[in-house]
Amino acid sequence: MYLTQLRLVNLRNHRRTELQLAQGVNVFVGANAQGKSTVLEAVELAATGRSPRATRETELITWGESWARVHVTSRRAERDEEVDLAFRQDASSPRGDGTWREIRVNGVPARRGELFGHLLCVAAGPADAEVSAGSPAFRRRLVDVLLAQISPAYYYTATRYARALLQRNRVLRAKAGAAADLDPWDDQVAALGAAVTLRRRDLVTRLAVAAGRIYRELSGGREELAVTYAANLSGADEAELVRTAKAAMAAQRQAERARGRTLVGPHRDEITLEVDRRLLRLYGSRGQQVAAALALRLAERELLREETGEDPVLLLDDVMMTLDERRQGQLIAFARGAQVLITVTTLAALAALPAEAAVFPVTGGTVEAQRAHLA
Repeated sequence: MYLTQLRLVNLRNHRRTELQLAQGVNVFVGANAQGKSTVLEAVELAATGRSPRATRETELITWGESWARVHVTSRRAERDEEVDLAFRQDASSPRGDGTWREIRVNGVPARRGELFGHLLCVAAGPADAEVSAGSPAFRRRLVDVLLAQISPAYYYTATRYARALLQRNRVLRAKAGAAADLDPWDDQVAALGAAVTLRRRDLVTRLAVAAGRIYRELSGGREELAVTYAANLSGADEAELVRTAKAAMAAQRQAERARGRTLVGPHRDEITLEVDRRLLRLYGSRGQQVAAALALRLAERELLREETGEDPVLLLDDVMMTLDERRQGQLIAFARGAQVLITVTTLAALAALPAEAAVFPVTGGTVEAQRAHLA
């Protein structure tokens, strides 16, 4: 699949941007804070309904404006798909950030979960440092977003788990609540958590194989990357996981009451990354951490292609600057066949870019018409 058109209105510093994208490599070049990353952010918004950079949707709206819009047209399996997101600032909104959000897929109103699967993308950027060296939450999110793109039904399972967990934690914090008040939430958290654990565990097993092979190539065969899913609860199947979860919650009940939160379940799972049997987040060099994150992202691309039969769009935000000439060449080679959107501050940083790449200069939220690389 590939993007054909992208339209941004009042999105950060983009007052009005309309782009026709090339099917291969697209490079957005300009100084920092000019709006290059916003173009890639818009694609992620259309694919997942959430920005990787904004904590509140009001941050997406151009200063002084009350609304913003992203419209993306893509071609997939010989048919066009349209995704449209609009954000409006309104104090009457029931949402915590004071915005109304409207999503349409092919002109039909949709919920966030219904976005998944229409526009497939894999994004690598500065935040990937947290995937390699940050808290487990970053690695869990990587796996959860990938699973949602493969199967939108997973998004609803994970969302229901998060809601059940929130309700259970509220009961735990209600000191006057009876123990029986927890029973229905124990059942939901255990059952939904088991489904989440099984899906994650299966996916990470497959992701580990692909990421290990890609990392080996990126390191010139000198190092080995191991990716392991360390579940908070053990169990060979769903029934065993449910039993283990209920027993663990009963055993931890006093500690959970004292701390006001659930201490067992997939929200506490870890995905460990090791290079040559050394924990990457503690002992890995900066180069190893960058290479491991890239290997994971490229492995995501392979799994999406295997599951859907379509190549996802690859978003590389300020990634090329961190790679030497050899690894840039390897990355472009790995990405062959996919549409790629790349941001850089200068074309001089690119040593391996195909001559036919489309280049879009970006200045102050304005994107100039594409031109051929080195033209």
